[in-house]
Amino acid sequence: MTFLLHVEFDATSESTATKILESLARMAAIVHRDHPKVYTYVFRYGDETKTKLIFTEIYADEQVFLDHGCDAEFGKLLLEAFDTTTGKSRKELCIRSDINSPLSQITASILDGYLHVTYISLQQGFFHRNLIENREVDLLILCTGCDQNVYEQLNSLVSCATCVTFEESDGNRQLIAVITNISSKKQLMTDKKPSIDTMEVVCSHEETIRKFKDIIDHYFQVQSIHVQTSFSGYIRHKSLS
Repeated sequence: MTFLLHVEFDATSESTATKILESLARMAAIVHRDHPKVYTYVFRYGDETKTKLIFTEIYADEQVFLDHGCDAEFGKLLLEAFDTTTGKSRKELCIRSDINSPLSQITASILDGYLHVTYISLQQGFFHRNLIENREVDLLILCTGCDQNVYEQLNSLVSCATCVTFEESDGNRQLIAVITNISSKKQLMTDKKPSIDTMEVVCSHEETIRKFKDIIDHYFQVQSIHVQTSFSGYIRHKSLS
């Protein structure tokens, strides 16, 4: 019962946002050390003012979601990062492929009572898959305003460990992907480039970003791209390489 959490959080100030990310970095180190089935655990700034934060977390199942927060040091850092003075969430989504299957009482109490998530059904894609080829890159993208051909086109150009599409209640199609390989082979162009309103690219390697943006510019019509080179956590757990 793998699921993805997407959270957008408004911090009360830039300094508060920075402190939250510092705590989350230390929390991510604990999770990475002890929980390889937390596949992705990424936290970063979401706007130029550096008060909005975006979190992307992928859990293999409910048990690893529950287990990852049980470490005493993790709990201490969580309390340091978030209280009533640090800010509030503007959006909390839980993307599931099995949205009609009941969650355990304790998982539901956390997701519903503490995070107040909105459950969204997976429209297309996969939360995690093991790839045959060696990992070459670690790159996360989050796209909004995608047309229906974006998913197929992206997966013909890159190898993804995660690639999911979903729609919120307003009908806005979104895509989140963890990319591990970028093809150097030229693909046939379609008559019309698939369109994307906005794309966030999260990656710490400038050359990987440049290579990926070349593909995006060539094969997609994107209105705006926001690049994040600094983040807390990890895009893909290294044990999955």
